[in-house]
Amino acid sequence: MRRTFAPWLASLDSKTRIRLRVTLLAVLDYGINVLVLFALAYAGMLAWTVPLTVLIFGVIVNALFIAAIASGASRRFRDPALTGAQVFAACAINLTGMTLAPHLIFLFVLNLFVPLSYSTLHFGRRAFLVTWLLISAAIGAIMLSTGAHQGVAVAVANTTSSSAFFWIVAVLTFGRFLAINAGVSELRVRLKSRNEELAETSARLGDLASRDPLTGLWNQREFMRLVQDESRRAVRNKTGFCVAVIAVDGYDEVKHQSGPESAARLLQDVAQELEIGRRATDSLARHGERELSILMPSARLSTATVALERTRARLLSLAKGDTHTGSPGDSNLHYSISAGVAAWEPGELLAQVMGRAEAALARAGRDGELGICAARPAASLE
Repeated sequence: MRRTFAPWLASLDSKTRIRLRVTLLAVLDYGINVLVLFALAYAGMLAWTVPLTVLIFGVIVNALFIAAIASGASRRFRDPALTGAQVFAACAINLTGMTLAPHLIFLFVLNLFVPLSYSTLHFGRRAFLVTWLLISAAIGAIMLSTGAHQGVAVAVANTTSSSAFFWIVAVLTFGRFLAINAGVSELRVRLKSRNEELAETSARLGDLASRDPLTGLWNQREFMRLVQDESRRAVRNKTGFCVAVIAVDGYDEVKHQSGPESAARLLQDVAQELEIGRRATDSLARHGERELSILMPSARLSTATVALERTRARLLSLAKGDTHTGSPGDSNLHYSISAGVAAWEPGELLAQVMGRAEAALARAGRDGELGICAARPAASLE
């Protein structure tokens, strides 16, 4: 059975396992209460029907809760752990015990504190107030209808005033207990909210640390991490990928004639055009002062080259002031991009494939044909 149960439990998600553990703690509490009741029945202090009734009620209720949580059916509710329902079910069982054994009402009143302690996980102030009023009214009704004041004689004199005194003390005790739980519950909610805010802030800071402040693209460190992840995926799936290093050819000229701000805007506009033209799976990053880099998963060298040629043609039309597509900068200088593209080869180090792409970019400029240059295979460089 253990061999069957362990894999089934491991197949559940972490939140469901936590909810089941809490429910199993409630089952353990039921078990302890039932054992106490059977011991009292064995001692002749109550009828055997009382522990049997509580046992049957507890088994049915807990079986329903466990089935609902384990099957995922509870997820349709606002409280997937069914905390409120479990608390009210436990209270109902103890109130039933008071009705069946009114002379032991003090025992069931004490037992109520255990399920109510679980309410800290879910209840708000309004729920605590409603719970307090309902339980107080239920205990009072049971005492009046069953003559439960006889059971109070364990601690005080057997009179109507002593029963009223017992009820008042019980109500005040429950009120203080639930008020404390309400405060704890509010602190838990506030702590959860603060933790969510902290997680969001950490995520934003992490994103900012991975971004280039000028272009908003990935920075070089994050780009290399993405390339590393893609190389592992390529090895696992037996696929490939391409990387390209892209230079903005008119950058230096714009910077010299119009200043750094115009050059920065030029780089931003080119980055935006590349971002628009890339595939959803591609990753674009800032590579240097006037260079960008792009990772193209599952792309062949020919496909990557054609895609960059298409982007270069678009930038050329924009630089000439194409009225249909608009102009990416405020400079009248003609500019474009040149790029070196390399296809990763199995067993190749990341520094090597990036080096081949940079060498291809340098060759494009050295040959005087600023354009898209495919890198030579790694084997030909050895």
